[in-house]
Amino acid sequence: MKIGFDITALSMPKTGIGQYQFNLLNSLFKIDRENQYNLYAFNLRDNAKYCGLDFKIPFGNMRMHAYKIPQRLITAWWLMARWPRLENITEKCDLYQISEICQQPTRAKTVAFIHDITTILYPQYHLLKNKILYHYRFKGIKKYANAVLTNSQNTKRDIIERIGIPAERIFVTPFGVHERFRPIGKKNNSRVKTDITLGNDSGLKAVADFQSDSAKNERIALQGVLKKYGIEEPYICYLGTIEPRKNLVNLLQAFYELKNKEKIPHKLVLIGKDGWFYEEIYRKIGELGLGDDVVRTGFVSDEEVPYLLNGTEVFVYPSFYEGFGLPVLEAMACGVPVVTSSMSSLPEVGGDAVKYVNPMNHSDIAGRILEFVKSPSERDKYSKLGIERARNFTWNKCAKETLKIYKSL
Repeated sequence: MKIGFDITALSMPKTGIGQYQFNLLNSLFKIDRENQYNLYAFNLRDNAKYCGLDFKIPFGNMRMHAYKIPQRLITAWWLMARWPRLENITEKCDLYQISEICQQPTRAKTVAFIHDITTILYPQYHLLKNKILYHYRFKGIKKYANAVLTNSQNTKRDIIERIGIPAERIFVTPFGVHERFRPIGKKNNSRVKTDITLGNDSGLKAVADFQSDSAKNERIALQGVLKKYGIEEPYICYLGTIEPRKNLVNLLQAFYELKNKEKIPHKLVLIGKDGWFYEEIYRKIGELGLGDDVVRTGFVSDEEVPYLLNGTEVFVYPSFYEGFGLPVLEAMACGVPVVTSSMSSLPEVGGDAVKYVNPMNHSDIAGRILEFVKSPSERDKYSKLGIERARNFTWNKCAKETLKIYKSL
């Protein structure tokens, strides 16, 4: 079977969509030696970035095609005209997984992934052009897609209720967590097995010494990343796009309460690139007089994010709505205590391994953060729960479920 896959989004810094595409494909390449993958992308200015993608292809069954066509132009044109057909530009495949480009092939089966429907549920947090684009995209998916993939049961319910796609065409394939997200710089967190012996106790001692040295080196690397971004410990952090839907104004209000009433010494670190309508969030920092206590890193590389998560005392993600909530999973995998919203899909990810808040209530957010700040035993308890919970989510599992759906079509 020839499988076409739209990777246009991978020319941009990898947020949720990019992380999904990159990690899913790498996992598919590891387990699938039967099918041929043709990756295609439509981008004019950033076309060369596709060449730098670090795909692991053990069976050599992948080819990439990057077309120098303006992404926005071809997206808008296809949404309106549906010409030229996808196969007239790309290779003829048996199945296409479409993403940003919503175009119906003439003979192939079509799989579409819907990450969330925030343009419908929270239109006030989106630009007009995005609302128009996704309106037509969802309309096309409903009409043409043979199967729709999504990342949570909550999002599946939203798709059924608000877009009207039948339940039998929707399949939930939860995200995984990359192996780079793990406890770093802490004793006994090395992946070296402790059942090695050298005939006596010296074997266990050698392993313990190795773990101690490894943790020390990781701690040095962690401090280097913190220094790069001007971060001092202790700190509380958020990871994600800087935009209103993430509820950062209420987070800032909660942090202000903690600084002024509880006198906590922590900084608040906001990790992520600016999204739309971010100006309101930065204005709030000034209004509350938090300029010296809030650190904004901007976009951070995939390799550095685990270090920033490991350095934090508490991870806070009070979003109003998420299709999945990958940063929550990544923080749990790092053994970081998590405070997150009780809304949308986030309880599916966090289970009983995180503390939940009413995202509308900044005092509730502050109270949950304070519980972790004041209690090392609570932090330790939820660190262990988070690590255990995160083991349930793997990209290998996501890839196996996705491949099963491909074959069923």
